[in-house]
Amino acid sequence: MKVLAAALLLLLGTGCLEGAVVRREAEPPGPPGPPGAEADLERRVEAAFEALEGHLQTFSDYITKELPSKLEAEKMKQQAKEYLERAGQHFAPLATELRTNVLELFAQLLHVGKQAVTQP
Repeated sequence: MKVLAAALLLLLGTGCLEGAVVRREAEPPGPPGPPGAEADLERRVEAAFEALEGHLQTFSDYITKELPSKLEAEKMKQQAKEYLERAGQHFAPLATELRTNVLELFAQLLHVGKQAVTQP
């Protein structure tokens, strides 16, 4: 799972960078902008890359730290559910037999009690 997530991140990152390179190469050279415009563009690009890096780091932290614990919790819930189902299957006949035996015991106690009352 971690390898799949890492591969997905790598593909997304390289795809974004390749797209930016293709767009930049495809732009026809235009008239030069005002002085300082190139530096401003570089600052904005750096800020965008820093923001992207922050998002990717947050995403990576989530995938490596929080997601496995959540998946582990789901796995444990599923195992507990399966255990309870198996236990129910095993104990249902025992519970039925126990109920029958207890009812027979009470019936016999009532019968013995009635006999004791009727005999002088």
